[in-house]
Amino acid sequence: PENFWHDALEKLKLNINVHCNRENPIPKQGRLIIVSNHAFGVADGLTMCSLVTKIRQDYKLITHKVLRQAEAVKHKIIPFDFAQTKEAIKTNINSRKEAEEVLKNDGVLLIFPSGAISTKPKLKRKIKAIDGEWKQFTSKLAIRTKSPVLPMFFEGQNSELFHIANKIGQTFRYSLMMYELKRKIGKTINVHIGNIIPFKEIKTIGDLKEITKLLRNKTYNLDPDNN
Repeated sequence: PENFWHDALEKLKLNINVHCNRENPIPKQGRLIIVSNHAFGVADGLTMCSLVTKIRQDYKLITHKVLRQAEAVKHKIIPFDFAQTKEAIKTNINSRKEAEEVLKNDGVLLIFPSGAISTKPKLKRKIKAIDGEWKQFTSKLAIRTKSPVLPMFFEGQNSELFHIANKIGQTFRYSLMMYELKRKIGKTINVHIGNIIPFKEIKTIGDLKEITKLLRNKTYNLDPDNN
């Protein structure tokens, strides 16, 4: 599976540019939750997994169940279903257990806390796409498993067409995900990796809403436009 992510980036001719203030941003061992904004939909997930697999193999990615179709990495993906159906709730209970298991075994969990791709609040060219509300799921996981959190931030956003599709509906938006991936061929992706937020800091805050706010702020503070 480690080669799957690298091969995918190579086939797409994606050039990954990592910005970080230290040499080894991802620890070689110990439990860890990696959070990120969901700028693109597929390219960001591929990049995250590729960066982690260069260091260690005890990771899993929580993402939409649609992305479990690649047989080679199926066992590395924990499906999450954001529909409010009985089946979705059942899937998510099992996924929560699996996610906790990864962390209790001192593994790495990769997650996009918004559960949806960044969109523009208004359809204007100069307005940047941002994540919707971050779910408290990540904060609960960190508290329950006593895990530190590493924030990552991806520069960039999807096309204007994607944001128009988003206003039309989710199905249309999903159908554009592959179009967006093709648009990235040969491009450079800039990813910023922050400092690890120790569990002690998370525990001190205590309140799930406030922890979620902290994780989001630490992520978006990595955006060079905010500095």
